[in-house]
Amino acid sequence: MGRMEIIMRKIMKVTSTALLVTTFVVTSAYPSAVFAASNDMVDPVVETETSLQSNMDLAVQAALVGPEIKKLNVLGHEFNVKPASISKKNNLTVVNGQISHHLSWRPDDQLYYRIDIENGEVKQVEIKIDRGGWTSLSAPFLATLAQKNDIPVTLEMVQELGQKLGSFIDGKWEYAAEAIVSTIALHIE
Repeated sequence: MGRMEIIMRKIMKVTSTALLVTTFVVTSAYPSAVFAASNDMVDPVVETETSLQSNMDLAVQAALVGPEIKKLNVLGHEFNVKPASISKKNNLTVVNGQISHHLSWRPDDQLYYRIDIENGEVKQVEIKIDRGGWTSLSAPFLATLAQKNDIPVTLEMVQELGQKLGSFIDGKWEYAAEAIVSTIALHIE
């Protein structure tokens, strides 16, 4: 058995332990989380094309005019869309905004965006994501477990494990947030 294989097995053992402990803590502290999760499984909400368009319109309204809208369902994920800052100079319009991926009982993921529009044409869209969720909760715990078990782990490895754990539990959400940002970009005058 090679050194990397041994390290990977230790990481998987530590990750499994972290998941088990985190699940126990969350379900013990918030028993309603178990009920809410099972309730969602029993009665899923199907998002129609009309409701998606309506929710996208609400997101654009919140970003470009305000006020902030909370728990807006887009493609199966809830977002808080905050009013954006819009600056215009000559033929350049710059929009800086923030969208929070709403998470229950843990810090929200934050998506920051910048849209540059020149002469009415979208020239650039930049997106930066600050992870909340399981990454922020599990990272210190995973790092401590790795250190106590003599597993050489980098910060990037711990963040990646937290992101994978979050994706497994919460699903991928980035595409839905990017769809909101794209829709906002198309509505800037």
